[in-house]
Amino acid sequence: MPSIVWIASYPKSGNTWVRMLLNNYFLGGENRQDLNSLDLSTFGGSSKSSYRAVTDEDVDKLTDPDIMKLTPKAHAFIASRGAGLKFVKTHNLLNTLHGVPLITPEVTRSAFYILRNPLDTVISVADHFGLSLDQAIEFMNNQSGSTAPNETMVRQVFSSWANNIASWTQRPPFPVWVIRYEDLHADPTKTMGNALKFLGVNLDEKMLQRAIRQSSFKSLKAMEKKDGFAERSQHSKSFFRSGKTGQWRSKLTSEQVDRIISTNRPLMQHFGYLPEGY
Repeated sequence: MPSIVWIASYPKSGNTWVRMLLNNYFLGGENRQDLNSLDLSTFGGSSKSSYRAVTDEDVDKLTDPDIMKLTPKAHAFIASRGAGLKFVKTHNLLNTLHGVPLITPEVTRSAFYILRNPLDTVISVADHFGLSLDQAIEFMNNQSGSTAPNETMVRQVFSSWANNIASWTQRPPFPVWVIRYEDLHADPTKTMGNALKFLGVNLDEKMLQRAIRQSSFKSLKAMEKKDGFAERSQHSKSFFRSGKTGQWRSKLTSEQVDRIISTNRPLMQHFGYLPEGY
């Protein structure tokens, strides 16, 4: 039976928070899980380690088409790692590249898709990638958006904010449960409880409350300050920046808000992100 549950999102939309909540729910016990233990419980779908496990070639020297030929094998390798569900992080579009699916359906059981108001997402994107707000708006509206391969990751192809969301939420080939960042922020018990029920988990309320406490933004920020976090960008002072919603109201100009809405209006309206008056 397919065992991968993708934890998918556009960058800087709450993916790591959901991963940590799952980590603490399933593995936490009385002691909260360390940030840098995430890869022990949730795999990286674009991590070169999985690609290196299925080829004798030098992955660092392979072209994108060659990498894509290996992708189904890399994902099958992740799916084969032990028993039970495999939670796998991705920012990739649910589409193809060089004729090969970026997300391998044959080994996929289901997915969580986390989305966040683009008016707030753009602020975090700017900080994470070292961009101005205007540059971040162009970045999020870029239908060819991707990150270049580096020493640990193959190329991630996420397209624009709207395209990424549409690919995962409009007629996906497997069950997808949508988690709005804002709902998780406002009511983590209900939002995460429903997500776990979607997985077919016999929900333990005590374990859920403990995981929520252990994964609070204050807790995650304190852990990063104490131990560091491998996923922090070189452009940012910290990976966990503020964790608040609605910051766009004091950070963006009306012209910047208009630029984001004009490109993303249909999906913003569908998911309840259009501000009053727009």
